[in-house]
Amino acid sequence: MIVGEIIDISFTQLTCEARDLNNIPTPGRFIKFELDDYKVIGCVTRYDVGSISEGEYPRALWKSPEEIKKHYPQIDQILKGYFKCVVLGYIVDGKFVGCLPDKSIRLHSLVELATQKEILLATQNGLFLNSVLKAKDIDIIEVVPWMLFFAYLARGKDYYYIEQMGKSLNAYLKYDLNLLEPIIERLENLIMTVQEG
Repeated sequence: MIVGEIIDISFTQLTCEARDLNNIPTPGRFIKFELDDYKVIGCVTRYDVGSISEGEYPRALWKSPEEIKKHYPQIDQILKGYFKCVVLGYIVDGKFVGCLPDKSIRLHSLVELATQKEILLATQNGLFLNSVLKAKDIDIIEVVPWMLFFAYLARGKDYYYIEQMGKSLNAYLKYDLNLLEPIIERLENLIMTVQEG
């Protein structure tokens, strides 16, 4: 299912316009798009919703979502959702290559959520974490726990995987506990939401 379209490219980071204002991919979600015979994999790092008129803010309507839909059916035409992504690498011939493709990414490429198999390939080692940690203007304390959580779910809730990625993350963060601890705490909170009782 298509969730967006690439509208801006800045080296390893992409901006996409969301297809559905109410279903914008959230940070940590893995996405994909086609580039010739490559399947490029990325991770959502933020999202924004705003007016289509540049420089203007939407105003408060003080109504429930149902009332807004009823009284303002055109709301989706005057508001737009955007999400930003970091390119993690690409899949070619069933193998994940953890670097930028050797082909330029194209504007207006259609973006979908990655499948479980694609997430497994892209997250088989800690290199995907480094791609996000090294990117500019990313709240890693919010994004990284979700990335690891989605990779954990793709692996059928394999906690050993989380332990291994925690070691990689610690090394990439140069053993900075001020960054590592809040990431791990958030991740543990997420994992608790899906543990069987």
